[in-house]
Parts: sequence; C-alpha cells; structure tokens
Amino acid sequence: MYFEAFRAGAVYRLQPVTLSAAEIVAFAREFDPQRIHVDPNFAAQGPFGGLIASGYHTLAAVWKRWIEAGVLGDESMGGPGLDEVKWLAPVRPDDVLNTTVTISTTRRSERLERGIVSLHFDVVNQDGIRVMTCDGAVMVQLAPR
Repeated sequence: MYFEAFRAGAVYRLQPVTLSAAEIVAFAREFDPQRIHVDPNFAAQGPFGGLIASGYHTLAAVWKRWIEAGVLGDESMGGPGLDEVKWLAPVRPDDVLNTTVTISTTRRSERLERGIVSLHFDVVNQDGIRVMTCDGAVMVQLAPR
C-alpha cells in the first residue's frame, strides 16, 4: 500500500502466533541467552515459574505476522525506529498471541517521496492478558503521480 492508503484509526488483526518451547530456546540461545529463556529447570525455580520467551522473540514474531499480512509491501522504505516497547506479562510456551495493529497517525515526510505511518501494536494471549504493546513508525512511499 502506498502512503495515501493509510488512515489514522484503521485497525488490522493479525494471524495468531504461537511460540513453542523449542522455538523459545532456539531463539534465546542465538539472541538472548538468559537462563530464564534457555534452561527450563532453572526457569522453573525463577520468578516466572517456568520457561518464558525473550521479549525480543515476541516482538520479532509479531513483526513477522505484520509483514505476512501484506499491508506493507515494496512501498515500505524502512522505519525510523520504535518509540516504545512494553513487555507486560511473560509469554510462555504454546501461548497463542493475538495482535491488533492500529494506525495511530500519518504524516508526509519532509522528503517528498514518502510519508510516515505511526503504528500501535497490542498483543494479548489466549487468556486475554496483554503481554506486549509497541509503538513505532514506518516510512512508506507516496503513490506515483
């Protein structure tokens, strides 16, 4: 979608994502090797009472679903960054994560060929517990004239 197609207030519901224990451990070994993410025995004795996903894994998995939704295509020109990510509750193996993405604002960039689309991600598990929120932006190409 080109920039002009985005509207503030539009809501997209993403396909659910589930992270298995094996996926949690594999991601953490590579990118966040804290024992609460890679050692089920250690994690069972810790404050969460069991293995939990790295917040970065949750963020990456949700972002993948956003890209798979096809809203952003080749018109995406990267992102200026994330404003805020909050990990509000642990993500456990086999939790089903449901995400809504709301377009917060849109504005034309100072550069004429793009606009900035601000996004809010809201992620809840199968029990309705909010596990993550994230605010960020993406640069999107303007429609050809």
